[in-house]
Amino acid sequence: MSEKEINILHLQTNINLSCGVSKTIYLIAKNTPSQFKHHILCFGGDGFSRFESINIKPIILKKHNNSVFGFVIHCIKIYSFCKQNQINIIHSHHRYFGLLAFLISRLLKIKTVTSVHSKVYDYKLISYKSDLLIACSNTIKIHLIKNYNIDGYKIKVIYNCVDPTEVVFTKTKTELLRMLEIPTNKFVIGFFGRLDFKEKGIDILLEAFLNLSKVHKDLFLLLIGNGKDEYKIKEFIAQNKLNSKLINSQKDVFNYYQLIEVFVLPSRIDPFPLVMIEAGLMKKPLIGSNVDGIPELIENEKDGLLFESGNSDDLKNKIQIIINNKNFANQLAENLYCKISKYYTVKNFIFKYQNLYLSLNDKF
Repeated sequence: MSEKEINILHLQTNINLSCGVSKTIYLIAKNTPSQFKHHILCFGGDGFSRFESINIKPIILKKHNNSVFGFVIHCIKIYSFCKQNQINIIHSHHRYFGLLAFLISRLLKIKTVTSVHSKVYDYKLISYKSDLLIACSNTIKIHLIKNYNIDGYKIKVIYNCVDPTEVVFTKTKTELLRMLEIPTNKFVIGFFGRLDFKEKGIDILLEAFLNLSKVHKDLFLLLIGNGKDEYKIKEFIAQNKLNSKLINSQKDVFNYYQLIEVFVLPSRIDPFPLVMIEAGLMKKPLIGSNVDGIPELIENEKDGLLFESGNSDDLKNKIQIIINNKNFANQLAENLYCKISKYYTVKNFIFKYQNLYLSLNDKF
């Protein structure tokens, strides 16, 4: 007898190429057994092709600028979708959708789970009402218990992970250098992700790079991503005449790790960034701010370097260490690669999602 199909609806704001949440949904949908059928509703994004490659076509909900009218419309549309597609579980990836899912579960025989990927502090009475919560790190679990008074038994910690089979090179390093017009003799510092000053600390990286460039003329900064501060970044690069290139998010982002000598995570807030796991898989030395979930993975001076969050001088000094000591940098990269390969690949985590979905489904 074949196993009963379990229909799972993922709700996310935007499905984007550079979004760690979108990549996590993709890895879940790609790697869970055929018993689980995944659906996606979202507001849009540039990352649909990734899901279409595994025969999932995300459906776009019209955004209504957080109005009460929009909330009602979204509730009706999601309710109708759940009925038509016999959805068993709603997996929300944003607390707005978590509230919608909670209300719909009062009307339909549906279980709910919300993945919590960030720290927020408001709307406590209407947030995180799902049957279960998934925290992407212990930092987030503690945050939920402390600030939302949620019982720990309702929170499952499932770290972000990577799928080594996704690492495919479609361009050579030489081709990429030529395409991006990066001189071959440059020491390339990289950041891939959301271009945001407040949370991701890109301003700290720019300041550190500016100061380093006054001493080292062979440096180059490669930024890949999209975000609200994209224009400010371009303006800073132009005004200071930095050796730097900013390009939009790339589906084949693993190609670009070939170009960099060190990966920097200058975040002010970062629960457990997927990109640091990707950098580790690609055997790149990693420098990250000592904040939130980053030190849950990185052990300073063993498999990466940590700097004081918000301190551009400290970041500059840590980059200087990597520049000056290639053997040490390579050892950090090798140690991080070994940790990622052993503990943070999708095969280590996918069964946790499977068991969670099955346990929820068994409660019907």
